[in-house]
Amino acid sequence: MQSVRVRTLILAVAFTVVGGCAGTPDLPEDRLWGSPRQVESTPLGGEALAMMKREMARAHGDMLHFHETLAALDARGDRSGSIQFSRFVDAYMGLHLEPLLASAWQSDHPELAALDVNLRFAVADVLIQLRDPRRVQDVIEEIESRYRGRENMLVEYPIGSQSPLSEGLRLLRERKWRG
Repeated sequence: MQSVRVRTLILAVAFTVVGGCAGTPDLPEDRLWGSPRQVESTPLGGEALAMMKREMARAHGDMLHFHETLAALDARGDRSGSIQFSRFVDAYMGLHLEPLLASAWQSDHPELAALDVNLRFAVADVLIQLRDPRRVQDVIEEIESRYRGRENMLVEYPIGSQSPLSEGLRLLRERKWRG
């Protein structure tokens, strides 16, 4: 009889201890894995870096194709097609590009900085075609803040040619109102 009581007492203590450990910790957000700050500060190397490069290169290629498609729709005067395609592009940018470009570390990474800035210029150029100067201005300000001090860095802007970052930003500012 006493061994049953001892076992019951041991089980009660074990459940109390396990229950106490199962509570949600009040840890700062940056200590939790998967939080934006934790992911942003995680250094990439090896396969993870190669995967990020591929993802950014693919997104850049997508934006260049979207740019061409929007130009072709505009040249044909296909207003209905432009509206439908612009909805798709806007959704793509919100679901795919915003998370990809949200972290600040890739702007400083020596192997990703050029891809990052060129992708941002391609996004801005597509936004010009979508006639959204407010969002173009947001991209310009983001590029200026992330790449301050690197104005001589070569970028692929206008699309299809290269220019220093400062010249690319000047051209982008001029184009944002002309569409």
